[in-house]
Amino acid sequence: MILRTSFLIRPVLWVTLSAMMLFSGCDQITRITGLTGKVPASEPQVIGPELMRVSIPAIEAQATLGPVARRDNVTVWQTLDGITLSFRSGSLIATRGLGADLMSADVAGRLEMLRNSRGASEGGYYPHIRSYLDGEDRTVFRSYQCRPVVPTDSEMEADRDSGLRRIEELCVSPTDQFTNVYWLNSNGAVIRSRQWISPTLEHMETASVPQ
Repeated sequence: MILRTSFLIRPVLWVTLSAMMLFSGCDQITRITGLTGKVPASEPQVIGPELMRVSIPAIEAQATLGPVARRDNVTVWQTLDGITLSFRSGSLIATRGLGADLMSADVAGRLEMLRNSRGASEGGYYPHIRSYLDGEDRTVFRSYQCRPVVPTDSEMEADRDSGLRRIEELCVSPTDQFTNVYWLNSNGAVIRSRQWISPTLEHMETASVPQ
């Protein structure tokens, strides 16, 4: 299966990759070569039938991606022009080729929260550490404390007919904060999400394409 759709993006700073290393704890995922953020010599070879729709409102970008690598619950999704997004069990841990990329993210506490499906009244804070590129291509590290929060009645009502369960996550640091939203199916898999990338790119919205 060949992926036919690529990101349509307004001018942004592209970052050339010689390799992509995914970070979560001490894990390193297999090296992916030839991903330069420019049109590659050959189309990406997907490894499964799944497709994911992604949009980044801050840069007016949207694409449909296919999976090109999978290991230890991490799936790497790629566009035709070489942009990659990496997710661990549905949680964004890295981007490459977007400019102000998310370089790494420790999502252990988040995944435990999603697995346990605990509500805001039950779940306490858990740490979240991430790094991203700033406007001068410097890697910036941020440490957050995160917790699940209760959606509003109108938000829960809007999601009721979809058959998906909505979980919101608030992450705060001394300098900033963001809110992520996850929609889980009955098996606990993330089907839709709205996840923070970086201050420049802001949120990414994802949705699994029904097969």
